[in-house]
Amino acid sequence: MPKRPTQSAPDRKAIQNPAAGTPVGSYPTGGTNLNPSRVEMVETERAASDDDRRRVEYLETPVKSENDKKEYRVIRLQNGLTALLVSDIYSKTSASQDEDDEDETSEDETEGESEEYDDEEDDDDDDEDVDEDDMDSASDDEVGVSTKHVKREEKKAACGLSIGVGSFSDPPEIPGMAHFLEHMVFMGSEKYPQENELDSFLSKHGGFSNAMTDCEITTFYFDVQEKYLFPALDRFTQFFIKPLMKKDAISREREAVESEFQLAVPDDENRKEQLFSTFARAGHPAGKFVWGNLVTLRDNVDDDVLYAELHKFRERHYSANRMTLTIQARLSLDKLEEYVTTCFTDIPNNGLPPTDFTEFKDAVSFDTPAFRRMYNIKPVKDYGQLELTWAMPSLLDFYKSKPHDYVSWILGHEGKGSLISYLRKNMWAVDILCGSNENDFEHNSMYALMKLTVMLTDKGQEHLSEVLDAIFSFINLMRREGPQKRIYDEICQIEETDFRFSEDEDPVDYVERLCENMHFYPPRDYIIGESLYFEYNPELIRCCMDRLVPEHVNIIVLNNKFTDKELHKVEPWFNTHYDDLEVPRKAIERWKTIEPLPEFHLSLPNEFLTSDFSLITLPANVAKYPTKVYGNLICEIWYRPDTKFLLPDCFVNFHLISPLVLQSSKNTALMDLYVTILKLLLVEELYPATAANLDYDITASEKGITVKVNGFNEKLPLLSRTIAEYIRNYSNLVKIDLFELAKEQQLKKYYNSFIRPGKLARDVRLCILKHVHYTYIDTYTVLRDVCFEEFQDFIKDFTDHLYIQCLVQGNTTEEAAVENVKKFVEILDCGSLLPDMIPQMRVSQIPSGAHYCKLRNLNKTDANSVVVNYYQAGVESIELSVLIDLLMLLMEEPLFNKLRTQEQLGYDISCSLRNIYGVLGCCITIYIQANKYTTEHVDRRIEEFLKFFMKTLEETSEEDFNNAKDSLTKLKQCVDIDLQEEFDRNWNEITKWQYMFDRIEREVVAIQNITMNEVKDWVMKYTPNGGNYRKLSVHVVGTAPNENKDMKNEEKTNDLNNIEVSGKFIEDIIDVVFFPPSSHLFSFSILLIL
Repeated sequence: MPKRPTQSAPDRKAIQNPAAGTPVGSYPTGGTNLNPSRVEMVETERAASDDDRRRVEYLETPVKSENDKKEYRVIRLQNGLTALLVSDIYSKTSASQDEDDEDETSEDETEGESEEYDDEEDDDDDDEDVDEDDMDSASDDEVGVSTKHVKREEKKAACGLSIGVGSFSDPPEIPGMAHFLEHMVFMGSEKYPQENELDSFLSKHGGFSNAMTDCEITTFYFDVQEKYLFPALDRFTQFFIKPLMKKDAISREREAVESEFQLAVPDDENRKEQLFSTFARAGHPAGKFVWGNLVTLRDNVDDDVLYAELHKFRERHYSANRMTLTIQARLSLDKLEEYVTTCFTDIPNNGLPPTDFTEFKDAVSFDTPAFRRMYNIKPVKDYGQLELTWAMPSLLDFYKSKPHDYVSWILGHEGKGSLISYLRKNMWAVDILCGSNENDFEHNSMYALMKLTVMLTDKGQEHLSEVLDAIFSFINLMRREGPQKRIYDEICQIEETDFRFSEDEDPVDYVERLCENMHFYPPRDYIIGESLYFEYNPELIRCCMDRLVPEHVNIIVLNNKFTDKELHKVEPWFNTHYDDLEVPRKAIERWKTIEPLPEFHLSLPNEFLTSDFSLITLPANVAKYPTKVYGNLICEIWYRPDTKFLLPDCFVNFHLISPLVLQSSKNTALMDLYVTILKLLLVEELYPATAANLDYDITASEKGITVKVNGFNEKLPLLSRTIAEYIRNYSNLVKIDLFELAKEQQLKKYYNSFIRPGKLARDVRLCILKHVHYTYIDTYTVLRDVCFEEFQDFIKDFTDHLYIQCLVQGNTTEEAAVENVKKFVEILDCGSLLPDMIPQMRVSQIPSGAHYCKLRNLNKTDANSVVVNYYQAGVESIELSVLIDLLMLLMEEPLFNKLRTQEQLGYDISCSLRNIYGVLGCCITIYIQANKYTTEHVDRRIEEFLKFFMKTLEETSEEDFNNAKDSLTKLKQCVDIDLQEEFDRNWNEITKWQYMFDRIEREVVAIQNITMNEVKDWVMKYTPNGGNYRKLSVHVVGTAPNENKDMKNEEKTNDLNNIEVSGKFIEDIIDVVFFPPSSHLFSFSILLIL
């Protein structure tokens, strides 16, 4: 759904599989079957003044986990706003104690030598352009810097406010009004008239803000350094007291809404949802166009009318009685109450109720002929998908029993006897999802949509009828077996255990989630309402099951191979090509009576459920950082027990390093394919483990593969050894049909990456900069011709010689950690890898001046362009790294305000530090629409901004500069939220061969020594006209709408088979300036610590 992210804003998760241990929807807890010893109902002593007591009403205190040390209070202000106060003051004292304890136990540690190392960029396919790792190394003269007394005890405060109104309340004549209003309240207030004042303030003090418009709620949230919480709240609350929303700001900000909409257009989920909205009953709010764009906010409405209606909409809906607030900080409950009553009491309450949607309740929302049809849709990406949807009444009131989540668990299970197990064995599907998307389009006060989504192979597309038969065969089995208390109790146990031992969340994520929960649960259940099960209600479960009948199903088939000529209809907002047809009556009758297949059965008891939650006895002296506890020519083991979070879980990572991967683009593609097949081989065997909240992941890197396992430590050795067994027996397990299926999926994954402009820009930039980098185009091209015999040879070669890095942290002893890792290595039975067999990682130095690479967006229906200006700095050091960090902190808000708010170049504008194998630089990235600005214009505006920014630095006072240094210092000193944060940071040091576990402490010392003159000098030298100005500007040019319409005789989406490659680069390049081969190479060697 529409949202307004700022530079560092976290994305909301996409659709999840409830069967994977995180059921979709609302998950409550407690009730009659909840063990009272495992949660706490805390009645906090009230110590507020008499005056404060008269101003607020105290509501019931929420139930919390026994491990949750935070304190809670719920109040209702006189204006009707309900607030949940979260005092995290315990973590402030415990953090200080932890630091003191660590100082005492690490006095005999010696500082390790500075190592030369290799580095790599993040290959996470879920992030558009977050690539280089921003962890840094120290130069030789930094060894010996005293960091012993640098403590990490900072934690940001956070606030979230949710309003009970969303896009369903848009006036019919102005679609997108709710989303537009969410944008406009940022544009200044009577008290703080400067546009983006809150963002500017937060940026200076280590925070960020974000907002999101859903169908029935709109949520705003931010975080900031604790000492600036009150002034941030004062600015934030003005959004809802007296926002300006001036006419000139309206004219500019609707351009941002248009840009956001254009970024959303290529997303297949958005396109599908908009088409799905047309299936709703006439006049139903679900049938609206919720995004808003220039058509709805400019072309179809007079400016004066828009201005008046915008203010009218705010006055009608942004009322205190419909607002829920959550605030968290390491302050007392009384202090938080004082902040809330001071800042939020003046928000007006009009006393009006929400929009009345009563007429659309009771399962009438999608009771239409249009819903009960089959739709063929051509997606933007290359994939096949079958989606079955049933509509039922809203289930929000049944959160205590969660009947729909039980059904989702059964249908989405991936273990033996499951639906997806059968489909995979027939090579018809690779994955299954069941449940509802997190946005409230699929589950709200009027209806709930039960979706079953199957990711099809090409073979599955050809056997669509058999796939549908199998689905209804399994549904009939489920209905015949009926609700099973054994299974319900298992789900309940898993969720209760997870809640009992849950770790802290990032405060900003926590307040966002809780302020939204407050709309749906009573105060007692604010925390537990979405996750735990209160009562077993087989009647409600059977009622949900009985809704899943073929007569009332909606079927959507997505297939990239559909042509526009085959699909005769076009959805007008997203230009989605589709066709619809009646579901054959013969098929419906067959599905109603089809017998369960003999391969099907409900899930068996889970052997991975944990029963031992005991904690190890910690040794008298625990090192502050991981220590190397074992090493030989094959592996190194680093270990540290958990001394802070004290939960019965553990994290273990293995890095299997091989020289094969970088030898050729073919080997890189084969490594990716190896991981894809390994995951498919493991999924059924290890699904019970993931259902029991153990987790594993296997990823390919430029040096091999990384195996990650984590969760409750009791069963973790079984999990890691199972993975090792599959790696050892790999060649015997993989068959040619599985090879062909995985190859097909891997090719689609490559394609779906390089049609995204941000991914393409990143890939080409790295190909230019890194001495060896194989693009998605390279691997796609070579993989097409790989045969099964070549893959078998690669399998055998991969495990012949390996070097394995390992880190173990958590609730396990040193002896157990070493034993389990040794067992993993023993099972692999691999030979050693000599240090000189590990490849050197090298980076090209950009010649002086500006250099350009310009390409066309390979998705010819995508109007989005992207410009990435990369400014190379040089070999990293702690000092250079924190200087660029500080520079990005100072630049972030002026960049956003100048190029986004004022000039409206694009919606997504950011700046960031980049680290490629130890060579530092910074990027400025802007997404624009091809029909608005050329990429050359955007590049010029970036260069002009850098001149403007230099003037801004000249005008920056010493006090503001020191405040920025203080903000960066506090960001570095933020405490780890959970064990995984600490673990990931330490793992990063190990895989880079750095082992500088005290990096943050060193950075904090270095920040204090930065002067304003150093920052100015760096900007002067490394920006236009500077002596060290080395810029690489990568442009990916989108297709303007008029160009799109002119394409009459060709498919609008590139044919996979027609992509041509010239060397490393796509032939469809407009203008390219590359570096000569003689460019200087930064070279880094590796020293193994044995």
